Amino acid sequence: MVGLAQVAFGFRGGIITIDTTEEAPNVYIEGVLDTSTDINLELLYFDTGSASYKPVVTFLLSQAIGDTGSVAPWGATEPAQLDPVRGDISFMNSGQLYDCDGNDYQSPTIPFNTQLTFIVEGWTGNATSLQAAEYTFGDKWGVTAPFTETLSDPNSPILANIANMPALNLSIPEPGTFVQAGLGLASLLALRRRK
Repeated sequence: MVGLAQVAFGFRGGIITIDTTEEAPNVYIEGVLDTSTDINLELLYFDTGSASYKPVVTFLLSQAIGDTGSVAPWGATEPAQLDPVRGDISFMNSGQLYDCDGNDYQSPTIPFNTQLTFIVEGWTGNATSLQAAEYTFGDKWGVTAPFTETLSDPNSPILANIANMPALNLSIPEPGTFVQAGLGLASLLALRRRK
């Protein structure tokens, strides 16, 4: 399959996987280790050309069908809960992220051995993006700090994964945070208006 992907793309683009079962930080919900709640998840990389983060893969609880191959293109949307028993976060993985499809995600334009900066966004509920979850009452959400990984050669027996990912903590931001930010903005505008 990897050989076919190389022929289709015309070169060997770099690969990354999502299997943090070995020594990776965990996922927490409201500060408690998550070993049973399935979440939506998006892995994004920093594109220096556009100076913004772009999706590698998005896992949605509302998605029923995903990519049928073992090598999926960047920007794919996959089901977050292909198997209701295993899911994406499970007790057998001690709260660590796991792609139950076992896909490799191959860039069509970025060569292997390229070091990239990634973030992971996570949220609960049925929103189709982190931005939508931020405005949905009751949805918990969070974003990791940026981390780096080096894309693997598709022919390598050991593929890059997101093992350098910092912990992901999903929570509902306190309303006080938004109130304080609003008051600060209003004060700033009032002070600028007086001068």
